[in-house]
Amino acid sequence: MAMERRSCWCMMLFLIIALAVGLVAYIHFKQDLVNKLKNEMEFSDAAVREAVMGVENFGSAVEQTQKELDNTEKEVKELQDEVGKLNPPKEEKDKELKACKDLVAGLNNDIAAVEKDKTDSEGNFAGEKTKWDETTNGLKKQMEETSPVCAHLKKEGFEKEPSLKDICPPLPTPAQA
Repeated sequence: MAMERRSCWCMMLFLIIALAVGLVAYIHFKQDLVNKLKNEMEFSDAAVREAVMGVENFGSAVEQTQKELDNTEKEVKELQDEVGKLNPPKEEKDKELKACKDLVAGLNNDIAAVEKDKTDSEGNFAGEKTKWDETTNGLKKQMEETSPVCAHLKKEGFEKEPSLKDICPPLPTPAQA
């Protein structure tokens, strides 16, 4: 019995030690599991914080974009109002421009007609001038040639008559001829 008690005690001791080692191993296993869960929670918390920051940044960006959109809409409305105010003067200026263009076209037509008249007049003038030059040259030639009547009148002594000088030029002297 003593041996039995000793072997029982050994066995019990062995069982207690095995149970203690098992418990330590179980606790260690659970501790590792808890550490892994802590790490996962920290990663999850960090991811949640990043997501929250991202959402906040996105919200800020949305607000900023909305403000810019509102400002842009306001500016567009103001510009449309200005354009609306400028349309009546622009239409008036367009009418004035059209009137000016019509006036310029009329003046160009008048100028073309005047230039045609001028060209026609210049052509007529050139023809008339040629005729007058020929007539003048003919008359000059006739004046240079003494007529027999003038020669007779001069021989008769009418040289001093003032009207004779206008009608009959002086006879060329032998020195002039």
